[in-house]
Amino acid sequence: MIKDLIEPVTDGDIEWVSGLLKLRPLDAPRKEFLQGLVTTDVSACPGSGKTTLAVAKLAILARKWKSLSQGVCILSHTNVAKDEIKVRLGHTIEGQRLLRYPHCIETIHGFVNRFLTTPWLHSAGRPLSVIDNDVTAAARRKHLSRGDFRTLSGFLSRKYKSFEGLRLGSADFQNPLVGTDFPSGSHTPMYKLAASALRHAAEEGYFCYDEIFTLAEAMLTQHPALASVLAHRFPFVLVDEMQDTSEQQDSFLRRIFPRDSDSVCIQRVGDPNQAIFEEMAPNTTDPFPDPQRCIHISNSFRFDSSIATIASGFARSPIKPTGLQGLRLVEASALDHRIFLFPDDDTSGVLPAFGRHVITSLPAGQIGGALVTAVGGVHKAYEDVPPGHKHYPKTVSHYWQPYTAGANRPARPACLVEYFHAAQTLATNSGELAACVDQVAGGLIRLCSVSGGKPDRRLHSRPHLQLTRLLASDKNANLTYRDLITRLLLARETLSSSTWDEFTAISLKIAAFLGAPETPPASALKGFLTWAESGPLIAPGLTADPNVYCHQEGDVRLDIKLGSIHQAKGQTHSATLILETFQNAHFLKSLLPWLTGDNQNGTRCNSDAAAQRLLLMYVAMTRPTDLLCLAMQKGSLGPGQRAAVSEDKLKAKGWSIEHL
Repeated sequence: MIKDLIEPVTDGDIEWVSGLLKLRPLDAPRKEFLQGLVTTDVSACPGSGKTTLAVAKLAILARKWKSLSQGVCILSHTNVAKDEIKVRLGHTIEGQRLLRYPHCIETIHGFVNRFLTTPWLHSAGRPLSVIDNDVTAAARRKHLSRGDFRTLSGFLSRKYKSFEGLRLGSADFQNPLVGTDFPSGSHTPMYKLAASALRHAAEEGYFCYDEIFTLAEAMLTQHPALASVLAHRFPFVLVDEMQDTSEQQDSFLRRIFPRDSDSVCIQRVGDPNQAIFEEMAPNTTDPFPDPQRCIHISNSFRFDSSIATIASGFARSPIKPTGLQGLRLVEASALDHRIFLFPDDDTSGVLPAFGRHVITSLPAGQIGGALVTAVGGVHKAYEDVPPGHKHYPKTVSHYWQPYTAGANRPARPACLVEYFHAAQTLATNSGELAACVDQVAGGLIRLCSVSGGKPDRRLHSRPHLQLTRLLASDKNANLTYRDLITRLLLARETLSSSTWDEFTAISLKIAAFLGAPETPPASALKGFLTWAESGPLIAPGLTADPNVYCHQEGDVRLDIKLGSIHQAKGQTHSATLILETFQNAHFLKSLLPWLTGDNQNGTRCNSDAAAQRLLLMYVAMTRPTDLLCLAMQKGSLGPGQRAAVSEDKLKAKGWSIEHL
C-alpha cells in the first residue's frame, strides 16, 4: 500500500518544494495534485506548468519515500519528455534520488523492453541484437534473393503495403505472420517469402520498435504473475503526456498497473486536446482523462485572456470547469490578434505582412530574443500544386519556396561519413565532447549492424560507453577507436574524398572487433560507406537553419521560423502565425464556423479528419505568449455579403482583419 511507503503530503512539503523550484502561488487543483496519493488523472491545459508541477510532485515523493526496494516509476511517451524530467530532477538533491535504484524513469517502450521483452528473449535462449526499424528491414531483406525481394515488394505495393511495414504478429518465430493482415493466405508463395524473411531476422535478434510489445505479450502470457510482481516493485506510477499513449501501450500499463487496485497508485498527466499524433491508435478502452477521478487545471501562465478566449472554443473536449483561462499579463499594444486575408492564388505578401505586424506589436526590447513562428498542418513539398490549383496553398513551402521539410528535426545520418561530419560540427559549436563521441560511436555500431554483425545494445544507453565496454577486452581495438576519436574530434582532421578510404578501413577494422565480418559483402553495406560531402561547419554561437525567413523593417530584423504544427507542439513562441494548408480540405477554411463562434469545441465535428484539424488548431493557437495570427484565403469567407458577415463575426471574436 502506498500509504505504508510515504507519509501524507503536508502544506509544509508544498511550501518547501515551492521555494526549492521557485513555483508561482499554487491554486487548489495544483495543490490537490501535489498532495494526492490516490489513483487519479490530471488534465492540464497548455502552459499550465504541467512538467514543473510533475517534477515538484516527484521531488516531494523522493524526499519522503521510505522503501529501499520498492520505487517510483515515471513513464513518458518520448525520450525528449523522459530526458526533460531527468534533467529537472537532477537539479535538486532530493530529485537525484529518483535517478537510481529502486526507482525507474523510462519511456513506455523502454520500460516494456527492459522488464518484459529482454527477459523473455533471454529466458527463451534467443539473442537480442538490434531494436531498430531500418536495420531490421535490412536484415530481413538480406535473407531474400534480389529477385524474390523485388517480387515480394511489387506484390505488397500493389496491395498498398510495403516490405518495411511488415511486423511480427506472433512471438512464435516459426509462424511470424500469424495474426497479421498480410494480403494473402499462408499457402501462397508471397506469404512464405515474407514469413521466411521475418523468421530468419527474428532468430538473429533483429526487431522493430513496436514488435517489443508482441514479445512482451508472450512474457506476460507465459508468466502471468509477473504483472503483480512489477506492481509490487513500483507501487507509485506517474505517466506523463498520457494523451499520446496508444491503446497498445495502455493495455500493457493496465495489465501491469491496474487502476482499480488499492496496492498501486497510478497518476496520469496530460492534455486530451493535444493528442495530435495520428499514427497512434487511440485509446478507447480506458480513455484519458477518467471523468470520475480527474483534476482539471484550466489556467495557463503562457498567455493572457485574449488568446485563451479565442483558443478555448477549439478544444475538442470542453475545458473544465470554466473554459481555458489566461493568467499572463501583457502590454495592450501586443494584443492585436490578426487574420491576414490573401488573394486565393498569391501568398507572397503573407510573411512580410506578418513580420511588419510583429515588429509594430511587440515591445522593441523583445524583438531580438523573440521566437516568432509560422506553422502549418502540412509541410511536405508538393510541386504539382501551383498557384490557381484548387488545393493551393497546400503546404508551408507555398508561402516561402526555400522551406525544406525535415530540416527542422535532427535527421538520422544516411551514411557513416554523415555521423563523422555531425560529430565535428557539434565539436565546433559547443566544444562538449560527450555528444560528439556518441555520434562517432553510434555510426560505428550501425556500421557493424548493416555489415552483418550483432553489437549488444543492452550494455549502456550511451553509444560511446557501450562501445568502450565492448572493446575493453581488446587493447588494440580500444586504441584504434581512441585514435579515431582523437583524429576526428581533437585534431579535427578534415574529412575529404581523398582521405575517406583510410577512415573507412579504420572503421571496418573497429566493426570487425565488434563482430562484423572483416570483409562484409558490398550489398550488405548498401552505400553506408559512400563518401558524401558536408555543408560548411557552423561557426560557434550561430545557427544554420534553412527554414528561417528574415524580415527587415528599417534597421530592425526579425527571424520567422517556419515549420509544422506537429513540430511546434510543446514549444512556447512570442508570436505565432497559423498558415492555411490543404489535406482533404483547406485547414482554416474548414474551421471557419469555430473561428466565427458558430461552433464550439467538438460540436458538429463529424469525422476523424475534422476532429484532427480541431486538435491541430488548438495546439497551434496555444503556442504564443503575446501574438496570435492567421493567414487565410479571401475566398474562405464566402462570396459578397456572406464574406462581410463572416468578417463582422471574426471581429466580434477578437480578431482584426488585414486584406493583402
